[in-house]
Amino acid sequence: MKLTQKQERELFTILEHLRRAQRYIDQPDIAVCRKGGMATTLLHYTRPGGPPLYEVDKGIGSDLTGLPEGIRRLREFLGLV
Repeated sequence: MKLTQKQERELFTILEHLRRAQRYIDQPDIAVCRKGGMATTLLHYTRPGGPPLYEVDKGIGSDLTGLPEGIRRLREFLGLV
């Protein structure tokens, strides 16, 4: 499939937004958490007036795991790999 220059530029812009999000998530001081029902260990984060938070592994614990693969496939599609 042949892309127009405008379509190609748009896909490169999309790729940069995805890569920016991935860099943010990958920072060591960023945690990915889920809301829970009750804190059952000291590893759960409790907040006044809110449900406890359970940290999940960035690489396996959420649908965010599809982000690196999506970036890889878009780069491949654009001929950057």
